[in-house]
Order: sequence, then C-alpha cells, then structure tokens
Amino acid sequence: MDALIASAGPLKKRKRGPPSSHGERDQSHRTVDRGPSKEAIDPSTLSILSSTRMPSAFHARNLASGSSFSPLRPDPKISRIADKKLRAKVAREDIARQRAALERADVDEWLNAPQSGQGGIEVDAEADERTWRIGQAEIVREVGVASGSKKFDLKFDNMGSYAVDYTRNGRFMAIASSKGHVATFDWQAGKLGAEVQLKDHVRDIKFLQSESFFAVAQRKCVFIYDQDGVELHKLKQHIDPIHMEFLPYHYLLSTVGNAGHLKYHDVSTGVLLTQIATHLGAPASMAQNPHSAIIHLGHANGTMTLWSPNMSTPHVKLLAHLGPVRGIAIDPSEGSAGRYCATAGLDGVVKLWDARNWGKEVTSFSVRNAPTTLDYSSRGMLAVGGKAGVGVYRDLARGGVGAGQSSKTPYLTLPLPGLAARAARFCPFDDVLAVGHERGVSSLLVPGAGEANFDSAEADVFESHTRRRERDVRAVLDKIRPELITLDTDFLGHVDPAKAKGGGTHAEREARSFRQLGRLERLRASGKADEDEDVAGGVEDDEADANVGEVPTKKEKTKHKMRGKGTGMKRYLAKKKKNVIDPALIAVRDKVEAQNRADELAAKVARGEVVKEKGALARFG
Repeated sequence: MDALIASAGPLKKRKRGPPSSHGERDQSHRTVDRGPSKEAIDPSTLSILSSTRMPSAFHARNLASGSSFSPLRPDPKISRIADKKLRAKVAREDIARQRAALERADVDEWLNAPQSGQGGIEVDAEADERTWRIGQAEIVREVGVASGSKKFDLKFDNMGSYAVDYTRNGRFMAIASSKGHVATFDWQAGKLGAEVQLKDHVRDIKFLQSESFFAVAQRKCVFIYDQDGVELHKLKQHIDPIHMEFLPYHYLLSTVGNAGHLKYHDVSTGVLLTQIATHLGAPASMAQNPHSAIIHLGHANGTMTLWSPNMSTPHVKLLAHLGPVRGIAIDPSEGSAGRYCATAGLDGVVKLWDARNWGKEVTSFSVRNAPTTLDYSSRGMLAVGGKAGVGVYRDLARGGVGAGQSSKTPYLTLPLPGLAARAARFCPFDDVLAVGHERGVSSLLVPGAGEANFDSAEADVFESHTRRRERDVRAVLDKIRPELITLDTDFLGHVDPAKAKGGGTHAEREARSFRQLGRLERLRASGKADEDEDVAGGVEDDEADANVGEVPTKKEKTKHKMRGKGTGMKRYLAKKKKNVIDPALIAVRDKVEAQNRADELAAKVARGEVVKEKGALARFG
C-alpha cells in the first residue's frame, strides 16, 4: 500500500465546471499546518490505518514493491451447502481461519524463529571459526549489560559440593551443599529468601509447586522447608534418600534411596502413595520425563529402568552402558516432546536413545573426562558435566551442530580447572547454565539455550504474589490422578474399543484395580484375610443366596472402660492385631477347635445320641 501511494503522486485538480454559488474549493494534494509547535501532516497518508486490509483487486496484481499473495478462497466443499446464509457464514469462517494461519506463520517466521534456525553464536566456518573456542569473557563483553550480569560465581570454600535447582519459571534458585548449607534466592533480583546451616549431610534439593516450599534429601530422611527456612514436615517413610524428583501436574514427590525403593508421596494430601522395590540396589542417577511423568533410574550395573506408580515392574529395562549410569536427561524441546533420552556412563560414553525404538541408540560419542551429570535445555541443548568442566552440545538428534561441525564437537566448552561438576541445570526461559561444584556455584551464559516464549498460564516469569496464589489453587483443583501416568501418552483421551462396543461383563467394566482396593479387600483378594468363621456361618440361607460371594463382616463395638483400663494405645494395638497371620495363633486356634469338637462328641455320647464303638474297632472311629 505504501508503494501504491508513493507511485500515485499528488491529486490532480478537478476540471473547471459551471460556476457554483458556494464558490470553488481547492481539492489538490496538500499538507495541513498544525501550528508552530507541531509538524505538518499529510492527511492522505494518515487517513489509512495500519490495520487497513488491501483491496481484493490488488491481491493478484504486481505492485511496485513486488507481487502480493494469492487471494484466499473458501473450501470447495462448502459450495455443497444448500442454505445460502449458512454457506456464506461457513465460507467467512473458513477464510478467517486461513488468514489466521497465514498470520501465525508470519509471526513464527519473523518474530519467533531465531537466526540460523536454532539461535546462538554465529561463526564463519570457512574462516576456521568454531563456537567452542569462544570463552565466557568474550560472550560477556559482546552481550548487553543486563545479560552480562547473569554470569556470576558464588564461592563457598570448605562447604562441600553443591546441588542446584530452579523453579519452573526460572526466577528462583536453590542450592544445597553436601555439608548442610542450604539457600534459596531470587537470582535475577539478588534477593535472598532463606539460608540455613543444617549441620547434616545433604544429597539433593528440589523446589515443590512454587518457591514457597522446597524439599531437602538429608542423611536419614526427607525434610520440607518453607520460603523462610522453617522446617514444616519430616517424611519418615523416605529413608536414606539419594535422589528426588517432583511431578508438578500430579503433586507427587518421588524419591529413591540406598535401599533401592522408589517412593511416591502426594504433597497435597500428605499420603505415601506407593513404594516400589527396584531390586537393583542404590541407583546412580534419576530423572523424570516432563511430558509423560515417567521416572528414569540409572543403576550401577549399567541398566536404565522406566517406572510409574501404577506398576510394580519397570515399563522398560535397558542395558545402556557397560558401567554405572551416572547421568540421565530427557529432551523437553518441541521437536523431541520427551522422546529423546540421553545417558552418560562411567565408561565415558554419552548415548542418545529414542523412546520409539529402544533397540539401538540414535548416536553415541565419547567425552574426555568421565561425565557426572546431564541436563537438557528447553531448546534441546545437552550439557555434559564432568571433571574440569562442562561441555554443551546441540542438534544431537539431527547428527550435527551446524555448518562444518559434527555431533561430537561441542557447541561451547565451559572449563572449571581443578573442579568436578556435581550438578548442571539450565535455567528455564533464559540462556543461563548453573553448575554446582566443590567451591560453590557458577552461573554461565549459553547463547540460544533458553526458550524465549513462555506461557503465563503454566510458568509466568513476571509472576506476582496474587498471581502465584491463584495459580496454586488452580493447580490443586486441576491435579492429575496418578493412574493416568503411562508410557504411551497417546493412550489418554481415547475410548477403549472393547468398552465402546459393550464388550466384557459389567463387573469387568466397573472393577477397580488392586491398588485402588482397601487393605481388607486386598487381604480377601489374596486369600490372607483372618476373619471369624462363625460370622460367615451365622448368615441365614436366604441372605446367603442373595449375596453369593460376599463375606459379611462383624461390627465390633469398642467398649470404653474406666480411666486407665482402656487407653488409646491399647485400642490402637488391638486394631493393629487384626488380620495379622501368626503361626502360633493359628496353632492355638486349631487346638481350641479340636478340644471343642471332642467336648461336643462326649456330650452327645452321654446323651445317647451317638453310640461309641468299643473293642478293637474303636480306634477307627
């Protein structure tokens, strides 16, 4: 439109006609003077709004600025609609949908798409330039002041190695040393939240649903603290924990300890959901799939197992390495959608696996130092931390990292002389990588690692206190049931064909799983319920026929005795003795039943109802 106006020039004067009583007005193209303090404007150009659409007559015509796009046409199938008004309405909606798709494509092409398809550092490969040769000092010198301030070092001597974690929006950071130093802070604003010295051995730290609560895996069990560092809960069931993961959509805290038991704890209700024995000893690494909520465990014998709270056996058991699996990371980028999984072993090999085919790795390469930790960024960059530094790789699934570079060549190298990286975590929605080591925490810049676009309904970078409170309430209301955790996420939202067609019996369709049954129902299903036989025998015949297969229970009334006779502890122990299978108790019951039968037989013999044999045949009854 600008090119059309520029080529048109000023408006010509209208030809003189017969004189008019109102006089002749000048209609030529002119500017309007708005006073000495304002600039003159051209009303011809300012009358065209920025949202004015181009007339359809110019859509298929070449203009001075180049050819425009072809006109939008509705779907030919719409012409089959007989109703004229309905056909016109559907055609307008179809054209609006096509126009919205084109506008979204333009936005993705010009605004969202970074340079070179992936963003980051651009080098001239023909001039023998490589990205891994660029250091942090050069990056800080070239970026802006605000981005350069994100590169910092927190030095703590003689405090042990540090573990690092971020909140979902990337605003807050939590650090924990192996000697008990724990701190949370707003790293962008430089505001300290909580700092405590636990004087205990700490193995891991995790934020829960927000920065208000965080869990610390200490020597004996897991403790939960608030944003001020005050201890809120002590989870005694999580004994000797090593690694932790929090499932935000299910409100489940998953831990695994030296005993090899994987435990799921619902932090919204405080109930231990389930605990699963892996039978593979203490795991060396742990990670979660953000798309399916499946827990990945790496073990000392080189196997990787995939777990969910709905199964007592692993979904997948894979021999990944020849030695212990020291690190596991799942790619959360849009192109991966949780399909690609990276593992690092003590043998110095990093492998990339595809969840659609676990039979063979996608790619594998060796690193110079033994890797100790792995982490993926939101754009698919893999950080491999080990002794003396961290290496960042990108485009591993596509087999390359750019022009003239192979997948084995790192994108960036972040040296840490004389230090071993214990934990490496990418900051969400930012180009920052936090590395925990023996001398503190280092925040490093990795251009192109963070996702620039965020969904404020999921993780708001500029979240206020009121917004966070509302999000917590909505998250609890929208909490996903743990039964929906499955390896195949496409399974959710579909109707079972057998149930849709009416297949199976009503009992099979309405049956509950074994995990959903109560304790007494589980004992009945397994045949271990210790219930009195006289209760079942006292049921009348007509009621027994009506309730075939049901075992009636006897309601016991708790008798409250005088003070000191029936305490709460005695009632608690009495309840605890129910449904306990004790061999000594079974033997005593059998002995009592045999004595009762003998007494009953003696009474019948005395009354003359039964004639007891005498002589040599009496021994045969």
